[in-house]
Amino acid sequence: MPQHLSSRTEDASHLDEKATAVFEQGTNARDYSDKYVRATVTLATVLLLTAISQRFKTSRVRVGLAVIALILLCFPVYHIVTLPRL
Repeated sequence: MPQHLSSRTEDASHLDEKATAVFEQGTNARDYSDKYVRATVTLATVLLLTAISQRFKTSRVRVGLAVIALILLCFPVYHIVTLPRL
C-alpha cells in the first residue's frame, strides 16, 4: 500500500532532521574550536619569540625579534576579538 504512512516513518523523519541540525551545530562548534586553538598556538609562538629575543646580547636582534613578535601578535588578537563568545 503506497498511500499508507506509518507513524514510525514520520517519527524517523523528524528525528533525522533533528539529528542533522545537531550535527551542524557540532560542526560549527568544532570550527570555532579550531580557530581558538590556532589563536592560542600563535600566542604561544609570540611568547617563544619574546623569550628567545631576551637571550641575545645584540640589541638589533632583540629588537628585530620583538618587532616580529609584535606583528605576529596582531593576528591572534584580531581573531579572538572577532570570534563569537560561547
